Amino acid sequence: MVSLPPLLLEPRLDSRVWGGSHLAPWLKLGDAPAPLAEVWLVYAENRISGGPLAGMTLAEATTRHGADLVGTVNIARSGAQFPLLAKFLDAADHLSVQVHPDDAYAHSVEAASGFNGKTEAWYILRADPQAAVIHGFTAPTDRDACAAAIEAGRLIDLVRRVPVQSGETIFVPAGTIHAINAGVMLFEIQQTSDLTYRVYDYGRPRELHLDRALDVLNYDLSAPAVVDTQPIDAARTRLVACDYFTMERWSLSAPLSASTDRATFEILTVVEGAARLQTAHGSVELGCGTAVVLPASLGTYTLQPRPASTILRCTAP
Repeated sequence: MVSLPPLLLEPRLDSRVWGGSHLAPWLKLGDAPAPLAEVWLVYAENRISGGPLAGMTLAEATTRHGADLVGTVNIARSGAQFPLLAKFLDAADHLSVQVHPDDAYAHSVEAASGFNGKTEAWYILRADPQAAVIHGFTAPTDRDACAAAIEAGRLIDLVRRVPVQSGETIFVPAGTIHAINAGVMLFEIQQTSDLTYRVYDYGRPRELHLDRALDVLNYDLSAPAVVDTQPIDAARTRLVACDYFTMERWSLSAPLSASTDRATFEILTVVEGAARLQTAHGSVELGCGTAVVLPASLGTYTLQPRPASTILRCTAP
């Protein structure tokens, strides 16, 4: 196995009408489009910005290097595809109420798209007072009742509004009706997929996808939106773990050494402070808001906080 170096990527910046005003100054992006709604940090089509793979997209690098990049487990599961997408999102207005299909539905009904289903998780970076998200239904329901509520324009009466605050993690399995409301900025890790079925859009003239949404919705009472975290040690906390990804929060005030597992890659995203990443390939400075992909073949690495940092570590198990 060839040891690949850490991969820094050129982020994709997306302006949407609902975007907020916090991401650009936080990330020190003077020429960002406004309003800046999303920053796609790690995505298959992002280009690598330095090192021997500079200029290649992450997808091209995955095709060329296979298990050396994404790991043996991911090659066995989905071939030479990069399976996760990581991004920041800042909402100044309510996003549409929507749902994503699971893998089984995506691979059958949406097979032509080539996408998997979409399970995701959110780490709340900032939240205005009274800010909330929509997550699941307030009580168990069924397809007919949900369809009737949509027809009557009162779907919003059936969904659960969940207040949020910074530092919380929200898990959104495929099939969960959900939305990000105004005043929330977050980090999102998700399966790489673009299958979204819009259910309700506050009267805005955008297409809804009601038949397919009704097919895939989980009508049972949803599990609690805010997940219970599990301490690993004094510095590390497991935020969420599922079949598609894990996410941990590393709160560092002293150097921490770790090693990639040849089974999978890692994504490290600095959300507070800064850090230096030291590997056999040299050192990389990671400023606040920077994400780096650690290939499965990288091996041992050390993070030196400057002077303290909070890092989200995501893997595809």
